[in-house]
Amino acid sequence: LNKYLRNLAKVPSKETGVKMTILSRVNVFQAVVTDDVSTHDEEYKPFELIVYSIGKSLDYGTKSRIFYKAVPHPLQDQRVVGIITRIEESDIDIKNFKVTEEVIESLRVFQTDDVKEKMKENAERLKAVAGVETLPQIAWTVDLFYNTPLEFMWYDRKERAYLDVMMIGESRTGKSQTAKKLMDLYELGVFTSLKTTTKAGLIGGSDQTMGGYKTKLGVLPRNHRGAVIMEEFSGASKDLISSLTDIRSSNMVRIDRVNGTTVAPAMVRMLSISNQRKNSQGETIPLRQQSSGVEVVTNLIGAAEDIGRYDFFILIDKPDKYISPNEKPKLEAFPKESYMNRVRWVWSRKAEQIIIPDDVKELIVSLSQKLNKIYDCHINFFGVETWKKLTRLAIATAAVCMSTEDFENLLVKEEHVIWARNFLVACYDNDLFNLRAYVDNERKYTECPETSVQVLQGLYNGHKNLIIAMSRGTEFSQRQLQALSGLENKEFHKVISKFAECYFIRYTRTGERIIPTERFRKAFKQLKTGEHMQKVGAEY
Repeated sequence: LNKYLRNLAKVPSKETGVKMTILSRVNVFQAVVTDDVSTHDEEYKPFELIVYSIGKSLDYGTKSRIFYKAVPHPLQDQRVVGIITRIEESDIDIKNFKVTEEVIESLRVFQTDDVKEKMKENAERLKAVAGVETLPQIAWTVDLFYNTPLEFMWYDRKERAYLDVMMIGESRTGKSQTAKKLMDLYELGVFTSLKTTTKAGLIGGSDQTMGGYKTKLGVLPRNHRGAVIMEEFSGASKDLISSLTDIRSSNMVRIDRVNGTTVAPAMVRMLSISNQRKNSQGETIPLRQQSSGVEVVTNLIGAAEDIGRYDFFILIDKPDKYISPNEKPKLEAFPKESYMNRVRWVWSRKAEQIIIPDDVKELIVSLSQKLNKIYDCHINFFGVETWKKLTRLAIATAAVCMSTEDFENLLVKEEHVIWARNFLVACYDNDLFNLRAYVDNERKYTECPETSVQVLQGLYNGHKNLIIAMSRGTEFSQRQLQALSGLENKEFHKVISKFAECYFIRYTRTGERIIPTERFRKAFKQLKTGEHMQKVGAEY
């Protein structure tokens, strides 16, 4: 086959040139490619073609201008394949972006000495693009998501810089509309719906083709170093959500094949857009009726480790009043050329070109510690990687405001960190998400003041066997605990209510099982098991 194709390549014939992306590869000669035109147009159906490269291996996910000859396959009648005659770097590749004097002049409109006011201005100007009803928090989220480089340096180590965020909200609040309008503005990124996209379509899969098995890359690896907007996230399966977490951790996709595993790079900016997940009765509870945003996020995503991989979540509620479509934005948008140049300038910055001075790094760490002191809980909206999340958001803020002195390096300043910190707080510490109240309540189950030790000591004097058994297990049914206590129903329920009142136990979501809390275990370790003390608290 190789000899045949080499001979055909020498035969004079007309070449066809088209921008294409390498989707998959069967061996060093054969690849499946798709045209790279109008990838964000829902009505456009890209075509795929099997092509052969003579003497040069093709890399997964690369975007190139391919010149090929259409020839009949020698072993399969009526099938037309392509023989690549030459490959050029695609003119849509971000690598080809050049910083010229004209580009610099177009970028100056974003620069400012007042970050807070400039961010307000930017959101207002984007209303002229996305619609006058566009909410500022939606405009900021999408714009920050887009204007992020891939990596940054933290002293001598390289870290991920691009944002991975999620917007959850009521329907018809402009989430998807704003994202689509800004995608058209920037002319970068792709849009996909998780309601209709399979795991194979998003990540990749393997099927049989001529000459063996074809491993086809999905949307994410095909947009390596780019941006993907995923709507209808509530339609995603738990398996897909777990796979997305793996991609975020490794920046790679792994596709299992019959004869091994294919690995491809997938450093992708991801913006997830979703309504709430429906309950078991098929109903959607309005956001304002939820106890906290934590419940909304856990119902949608599930595992705490999957939640912790996102840089931030933002809940979008319906506005208190609707804006007339006849109303005009207060400010006009900047020229489209300026927006396009800014995002390409940001995407083309290397890790070494993201400058974070030492004093700014110290501020980031200091603010992260304060945020953790207030908001850290078992669901890692903050946690050990708060400094990374805050840094990424500060970098994006600096990028939106074109913070540079030489138009080569992006400079992160204290004011960018402060705005990013305030934005994170605004996402979580509000009447809708209510994270502070959730954390305060959770800490009642984890922290152990001296009075809790005294209360448990009093309970221990009358229910030694029950408390010892609870200290040795993780999860119990009420029937198990009642059997261990030796109490009748009425007395047992009084005891178990006391444990719940003192935050020594918590119930599983179904209410069928009882879990001893961290407060209980801390208090148990401090009990004086050889002494008797007067019971503390209400009598029973």
